[in-house]
Amino acid sequence: GRRGEPHLAGDGFVRIGEGSGSTNVLTGSGVDEAWTTGVLAAQGALELLRAGQPFTKKNLDRAYVARRRVSWVDADGRVAEKARDGFTRGVVSGLVGMALAGMTRGLVAMPGRSLPPAKRVPTVEEYYAGRIAPEEIARIRQDCAARGLSLHGALMDRCGWPAIPYDGQLLVTHQDALLMGGKVQAPPGYADHVVFLYPHLCETCGTKICIEACSGQAIAPAGPGVPAFDREKCVHCGACLWNCAASHPEDPERTTVEFRGGTGGLHSAEN
Repeated sequence: GRRGEPHLAGDGFVRIGEGSGSTNVLTGSGVDEAWTTGVLAAQGALELLRAGQPFTKKNLDRAYVARRRVSWVDADGRVAEKARDGFTRGVVSGLVGMALAGMTRGLVAMPGRSLPPAKRVPTVEEYYAGRIAPEEIARIRQDCAARGLSLHGALMDRCGWPAIPYDGQLLVTHQDALLMGGKVQAPPGYADHVVFLYPHLCETCGTKICIEACSGQAIAPAGPGVPAFDREKCVHCGACLWNCAASHPEDPERTTVEFRGGTGGLHSAEN
């Protein structure tokens, strides 16, 4: 939604679609909104071409961003902007907040309580308290590190969650294939676009939530230090970037994972 809106224009580019913050988080709609942002960008580009003006940030701000600010997409986005803030407190608070925002056209909403991952993500021992003893978690963690396996999978097995067998019979899409561990062929010669900035913080991290949250299995265990990263499996979803449980030493609002320009996987606005 509008809360996650990135820079919409720069020298030579504009952002459109769902990755540009156009989704209405109150109604849950996004297709018409995304399409409209593309139309607005095309209209702005044609205007500049007719005038013989370059696609600079200044010109694109005037031709595209200004159009978007007076569009119905932006008007509805302002109404919906704070509608889901209450979900940071709980499900009931979130539903009440959406109802208030809907009835008042965004004038009233449930205030949120947003915390960085380092302050809200519990330790593995805290999460499994009463189900798995800390001593057993330590043993499972050591075993997983030695075998290069995900701690999450082992703990789920220990708690009795049934495994989902993969029989190889289901026809899946390109993205689903990546999410199941497939690869794309990324051009060689590029540095990794996902970077772990502070190896010493990775060494002391007990949750390794970047590994567990990576749906493409691009981030994997690699001993006690920095996780291994396979850029050909990365789907650029940003889960590692937003959910890293270690705060940046110089900016507590940031995590210790950084996205940089790169190639491989499926691209999104995160890159």
